[in-house]
Amino acid sequence: MGETEARPYIAAGEEHLRREEWPEAEGAFRQAIALHTSSAVGYSKLGVALARQRRFAEAIEALRGAVDANPRYAPAYSNLGNIYREQGRREEALRAYHQAVEVDPEYWIAHQNLGALYREMGRYGEAVGEFRKATRFSLRGPRRERRGCLMPSASLLVGLAFILTSLLAHRRQFP
Repeated sequence: MGETEARPYIAAGEEHLRREEWPEAEGAFRQAIALHTSSAVGYSKLGVALARQRRFAEAIEALRGAVDANPRYAPAYSNLGNIYREQGRREEALRAYHQAVEVDPEYWIAHQNLGALYREMGRYGEAVGEFRKATRFSLRGPRRERRGCLMPSASLLVGLAFILTSLLAHRRQFP
């Protein structure tokens, strides 16, 4: 048994995640892992399904299983960062996001998550930088061609919009 046999369960689990059917997603990913015990994808997606059910300790354990299976699998680190961030463990989230971009510098989702965390921490300059990277990398296809129609300056505008939104929200809270 292996990766080929696990693929249908991974696909089913992803569909359950898309539909927000967390227990069903969990079951599918557990079946995938049973068939392919070194599936970083299976463990990482299981971690997501568990986190959506607010079973954070189990989710962290699953994501560590993903990292053990493949230390170069950036989504596992990014997902781990999301759990830590959800729990208010910002320094651990920061380390996890940095690990994600270290193993895959062009993993745009990790840059987006890192930017959001920096914004929450009031580190706006760093947030803008990460949002710019996220935008730039998300617009590239598998052969590094541009997929989107946004100008390079659009990524800066996206970051600035996030900062202005945060500043206006704080201003409303503290007149």
